[in-house]
Amino acid sequence: MAIVREPFSYDRNLNEVRMFLLNIYKETGALHYLIPTKIENQKFGPCGPDYSPKDDDAIKIWRISKSDDSEIIAVSHRGSAGNYHIEIHPDYKHMEKELFQEIENLERTIVGEEKSRMYMYTVSSDSSRPQILTERDYEDYGLHEYNYEFPLNVSIPNNRLPEGYSIRSVSNEQDYLKYIEVIGSVYDHCRQHMTIEKMRFMTQAEFYHQDLTLAAVDDSGRFVGFCMFRLDPLTNIAEMELLDVHPDFRNQGLEEAMLSEGLQRVMKYRPILLCVVEVDVSEPLNEKLESAGFIRSVKMNMWGKMI
Repeated sequence: MAIVREPFSYDRNLNEVRMFLLNIYKETGALHYLIPTKIENQKFGPCGPDYSPKDDDAIKIWRISKSDDSEIIAVSHRGSAGNYHIEIHPDYKHMEKELFQEIENLERTIVGEEKSRMYMYTVSSDSSRPQILTERDYEDYGLHEYNYEFPLNVSIPNNRLPEGYSIRSVSNEQDYLKYIEVIGSVYDHCRQHMTIEKMRFMTQAEFYHQDLTLAAVDDSGRFVGFCMFRLDPLTNIAEMELLDVHPDFRNQGLEEAMLSEGLQRVMKYRPILLCVVEVDVSEPLNEKLESAGFIRSVKMNMWGKMI
């Protein structure tokens, strides 16, 4: 049985891919490598270059035949460093070795004759993938990032704001300059790419909800912190995407208060899964998530090889 690669088109395939991921979650109770909002973020993420249909090339659909009714067996997402997050349906885990060969062939066509390193990931609960990567001469670089889930049946911590601060939703048109100033104080690439047009464009994403895009504000009206939750309405899977504070205002409890407020708001939508993904193991965010009640659901190792 041959694996067939299909180009991803945002307009044609978005819903099909999101339903593929939802079905995996319903069958297994977990999504290890990809979530629906990551797929939509490929188009609507505000901190990268302007979207063009060529950006869809980062995502590939894998099927078992070219027929119109052939089901998806896997979806892969290529990061800018040649790092692949790959979600494969459990019914087709036995084809993972063949799939990885096809993805390596794909990477060779992308980089051409130049020697390059590519990367894949394994999670602690997946015993077969490390063995396959070892057989394919990948090197295990060790623990790289964590995923978290928030239990849907626990109380949300009541972390209060320090005196002199408030939390409110962000209005893109009116708040752009204040928002870009605070987010740019933490993420240089956002300062570079997040124009007001990009912020307007982001609001067209299905995952965007204005009431889930928050800012911490001091008593002068300055934005000093930011927090964003995203909710995919088709699958009802939510993620916390952003949480940070201007460097001059850290260690005052602002992040904890924004996280509590954001959790209260997103829970009103009754998500089936609330997660935070791809958190670097060295980030201080890990401690804040665990303090808020998030459970570390995935430990992810990075593997690499020269091709």
